[in-house]
Amino acid sequence: MIPALGLDAPVHPMGWRTVDNHTEWEVPDFAAGHHIDSAFPGEAGNVVISGHHNIGGSVFAALSRIGEPDAPFGLGDAIILEDDVGRRFVYRVTGWRRIPETDASVTTRQENASYLLSTDFPALTLITCWPAQTNTHRVIVMAALTEIRTP
Repeated sequence: MIPALGLDAPVHPMGWRTVDNHTEWEVPDFAAGHHIDSAFPGEAGNVVISGHHNIGGSVFAALSRIGEPDAPFGLGDAIILEDDVGRRFVYRVTGWRRIPETDASVTTRQENASYLLSTDFPALTLITCWPAQTNTHRVIVMAALTEIRTP
């Protein structure tokens, strides 16, 4: 849930498939996808969640606009994840990047993949594409855990 965007999307486990000697994440439609090899909310490590911005329900369409002049979401804003027992994990945006993906070199793609790596502190990384009509770039939103609310 991202209150500043009015975004409240379900989050489903998300895996990957191999296509032409490389892997592609299988981002769910009409939901965000929790990368199955990333941390769980509240744990030390990086919780990685991806969502579509212009297909399949476009759950991260508003998120992809971070950094644009009229974007209602940015540094310090809350991202709240809720688990199956009702605990709420509040993360605050610490940074964001818009990075090239289409036609990027292998080196650039490897650098981009560093946002998926684990951390030794509770972190959250949201990933979507940009701009609205294409998928030439990735938008990476980084956040740190600031609060855990129990039911």
